[in-house]
Amino acid sequence: MPETQRGERPRAFWHVAGPLLVLIVLVVAGRSAASPAGTAVPPQARPFPWDLVTAIGALILFVAFLATAEAALGAVRRTRLRQLVEEGVRGALAVQRLVEEPARYQPTIEIGITLASMLAAALAARGLTDRLAARVSQAALGWGLDWLAASAFELSLAGVVLLVALAKLLFGELLPKQLGTRHSEEVALRVAGPIGALANLTYPLARGLGALSAGVARGFGGHPEVSAAHLTEEEIKTIVEESEKEGVLEEQETEMIHSVLEFTDIVVREVMVPRIDMVCVESNRTIDDLLTVVLESGHTRIPIYEETVDNIVGIVHAKDLLRVVRDQQRDATIPAANVIRSVYYVPENMKVDDLLAEFQRTKHQMAVVVDEYGGTAGLVTLEDLLEEIVGPITDEYDVENEPSIAMVDEDTALVDARMSIDDVNEALGIHLPEEESETLGGFVFAILGKIPTIGETVEYDSLRIEVVEADSRRVTRVKIARLPAPVTDGEPTGKEDKGGG
Repeated sequence: MPETQRGERPRAFWHVAGPLLVLIVLVVAGRSAASPAGTAVPPQARPFPWDLVTAIGALILFVAFLATAEAALGAVRRTRLRQLVEEGVRGALAVQRLVEEPARYQPTIEIGITLASMLAAALAARGLTDRLAARVSQAALGWGLDWLAASAFELSLAGVVLLVALAKLLFGELLPKQLGTRHSEEVALRVAGPIGALANLTYPLARGLGALSAGVARGFGGHPEVSAAHLTEEEIKTIVEESEKEGVLEEQETEMIHSVLEFTDIVVREVMVPRIDMVCVESNRTIDDLLTVVLESGHTRIPIYEETVDNIVGIVHAKDLLRVVRDQQRDATIPAANVIRSVYYVPENMKVDDLLAEFQRTKHQMAVVVDEYGGTAGLVTLEDLLEEIVGPITDEYDVENEPSIAMVDEDTALVDARMSIDDVNEALGIHLPEEESETLGGFVFAILGKIPTIGETVEYDSLRIEVVEADSRRVTRVKIARLPAPVTDGEPTGKEDKGGG
């Protein structure tokens, strides 16, 4: 839960507890006040204290004003606020000053709410308790409830203070805070001036109390300075999801923020182009061969290898090929090795945020991924990293591929076998194991123990997975269908059907 939300419950508790502290004091001192000496007018004969009720109501309204201001200043968006300041909207600059320095106004609001709440409770207890106690005592004696009559003052005092506390909590805090949060911009512009003036007026007291509370916090090993910087990743996600529900963020914006937060947990192996999909050229090929590969593949960077793909010796950029064609009239005898650039290697378990930083530092846009044995596992580009945040990036020359997941009906889907198991599980709401295999095709291969052929199926956890596209080296597309619930006793177990169908 965010820090601002986390503080609401303790704060609301103390705003109720404050008046109750007044109750304890007045219970001790109130007995003497309940029995006036001499010829004092009986409480029930006195005129109703409308002036006292008006004062209590004014104090609750003051609390409501402070609570509304606190909620509005905490909820106003800084980006919108900067825009209002640039447009010269009246009051926007005052709001910006308060928002950028919350320690300037928050103690003032807390002091005001606490003092006003306690004063309202004290006035109510002192001015209304006698009248209520007299009526309770009279009624109790009439019913023969002597024990109730004996405790009439204490019960009346508790009832009055609780009533004021609840009224203050409902009309002085909960409803005003909802109003302030819902109309944060309008409210903030109106209250910034008065709150700023109050903050200046109470600055010495607020500063002294702040120093005292900081010292107490340090004494208990705490950190007196708490800010939004202490929000956890899950708390930020919760805020983002709530913002989407309220219409502040679009669905695409929410997905992008989630992607940014999850970016640091992804390793290169999860985003790389696997070795089997790499487009490479042997170093003894010519410039003409390279140009043909560039045109057919659509890639601008081609890895160059010697003997095997495990020995990548460099990368050729399409721009370098164009320069050779221009300067040497497309000499077909020029070998590819003459135009290669150095290759950048990264381990497959490297975090993608670290790789992005390395790309920025070294000015590379492609790296060859190596496994633990030093062999080529795949390659990764800057575009692969950016796609993890913003989604697929295509241009006018990219060939439109089939969607990774195409729903046939509500229980059947055609799925790209190169998808990670984690993505498949999330998209379809299923629970395939992620420990043994990285991709869906690898999962099918692991169960069958051989390279699958078209038509072969496996069953796992009430799912039937059928190979619908494959070549001599791998599975490319499968069909996943939910099976009817088993009629036999016991837990369903994974099984395979190697005969197809």
